[in-house]
Amino acid sequence: MLAVHCAAALVPYELSRKHHKVGFWLFLFAAQFLDILMLLLMNINFERVESNSFNLNRFLSHGMPFAIMWTAFFGLLVFAITKQAIIASYCVALILFHEVCDHIIGFEHALFDTDSTQIGFAFYSNAPILGILIEALMCAVIVFWFCHRRAIQDVPVSLPSMLGLYLIFVGGALFMIPLISQAYIS
Repeated sequence: MLAVHCAAALVPYELSRKHHKVGFWLFLFAAQFLDILMLLLMNINFERVESNSFNLNRFLSHGMPFAIMWTAFFGLLVFAITKQAIIASYCVALILFHEVCDHIIGFEHALFDTDSTQIGFAFYSNAPILGILIEALMCAVIVFWFCHRRAIQDVPVSLPSMLGLYLIFVGGALFMIPLISQAYIS
């Protein structure tokens, strides 16, 4: 899920490029905020990875009520720092996009608490190669949109940069197929 979250940061970066001077890194951080938070919570043993599987107990970072709380917190923090509502809104949208992608493509997430219904298609658990292919397709669409928009605005992305974007995002997603396949063979 890393690739599509990171690729999504290209959208607000491009939309805000002319009128709001904000670095790509803010959007990249926002796109990965829930996973960074999850890793921090795992490090202090508030969330955990179940042994011998990809299943995570990540309710405090990705559970619906907490994800909404963290999203609001991050959006308010960005607004307090930048004083730009549109930038804060883009960051909020990236975090919500992250959560939606996790539900649609990634793993199931608890709806309200750790004992509540798990929701999501759980492609990464049930059909991991299909999940990775969907993620790679989403990355390709985002990179295509980014490059096309730049070309329309007479600021085209050079061919080496375009190929680099496809390699990083689409290739980054596809790179997981041998790893996932090996994990399921073992």
